[in-house]
Amino acid sequence: MVLITLTPSRRNQFIDHQNAKFRIAVLLIMDVKTRWNSTLELLEHANRLWEFTCQWLQNHKYTEYGILVTTQDEWNIVKYVMEVLRPFQYWTL
Repeated sequence: MVLITLTPSRRNQFIDHQNAKFRIAVLLIMDVKTRWNSTLELLEHANRLWEFTCQWLQNHKYTEYGILVTTQDEWNIVKYVMEVLRPFQYWTL
């Protein structure tokens, strides 16, 4: 998240990647340590924006961050964690 929002130009480039698919661009959100539901919300946002995050990280300007691109196997683990957390969210809302 910090890499993307560090400068306005980086933020705008990330938003530009989304323009073809989403009417309203979405940015990643930060986790709030005092609210456990924010972890699930963060993971859901990150999952929704995975494709755009990969595209942004593969930009030639950010080659040093290329190692941060997540694999499909890593996202399968994240999706499993999201499925585990969803019932807790349901019962606490």
